[in-house]
Amino acid sequence: MKEQKINGFAMPQIFKLYAFLVAYEESGIQNYKSTNALLNEHPELSELEIRIKAVKCHKSNADEMKDIDFKMLDNEIYFTKRNNNLFSFLSHLRNSIAHGNIAEHQGKVLITDLADPKRRPIDFTARGCVDFQVIEDFTKTINFIEL
Repeated sequence: MKEQKINGFAMPQIFKLYAFLVAYEESGIQNYKSTNALLNEHPELSELEIRIKAVKCHKSNADEMKDIDFKMLDNEIYFTKRNNNLFSFLSHLRNSIAHGNIAEHQGKVLITDLADPKRRPIDFTARGCVDFQVIEDFTKTINFIEL
């Protein structure tokens, strides 16, 4: 039987990743005041923080993101806000999955998060391209995390 894929991801992998990210947000983790406060209470998330630090993060405005050929990026994400940390990466990753704006492309993962379309037609909040291995490592790490 051929393995079914969604945007280049094995179905169990993307479902598991999304379920973790939803549990992450529902547990109120995004309400911590800092990454250090979060990691003090949830040291099991430190492995995820290490993975995030390997991704180059840039601040940009939404209009500039329209011109970025994110298929050409290498382990880089552009954010509209200064928060380029564990909180924001996981939140943008969840939104990208939820809205079908994530795809595998030549060993990379293309991520796009948009603001509420009611505010503007196309308003990026995050856009980037990370190594598929980062996502693979995330899915392995979350097996050991209970939220």
